[in-house]
Amino acid sequence: MPPPLLPPLLLLLLAGSARGAVHVNLTEGCQIIHPPRDGGIRYRGLTPDEVRSVRFLPFDYEIEYVCRPEREIVGPKVRKCQRDGTWTAMGHPSRCLRTCPKVHLSLENGQVAAGAMERVPVEGTWARFSCQPGFRLVGAARSNCTKSGRWSDPKPQCLPHRPLLR
Repeated sequence: MPPPLLPPLLLLLLAGSARGAVHVNLTEGCQIIHPPRDGGIRYRGLTPDEVRSVRFLPFDYEIEYVCRPEREIVGPKVRKCQRDGTWTAMGHPSRCLRTCPKVHLSLENGQVAAGAMERVPVEGTWARFSCQPGFRLVGAARSNCTKSGRWSDPKPQCLPHRPLLR
């Protein structure tokens, strides 16, 4: 007796899996994704009950990441469901990082060079301090924004040089 015929879709899946080249999306839309740690997702036009009951969101639907207070999103803030069933920019993680006070980013009678900074100083941002001519730096020349949302060193000061006494 000949073997039963397999449905054409199953044959396509079996043939594709052997080569690893065929992607068949058996759903319409993108799977719900998880929010970043210390954050959430804003689902436009959906109630909390609808969000809990849905497993897939339609093509072209956009989600927006939001963070708890005193944290800032680093990475894509918005993701969109693409026609292939994936979300945009998933190779770039979105994280909610603690922010440090902006007061460290200005220095009276001096300059601050900030590095690794997003829109605001977050964990990993550093600040390098220097003084204008005629002033000397009192305190650390560099400070780092830490995981706890604090700068590693107090903000320094630029004080006037004292004339040498002879």
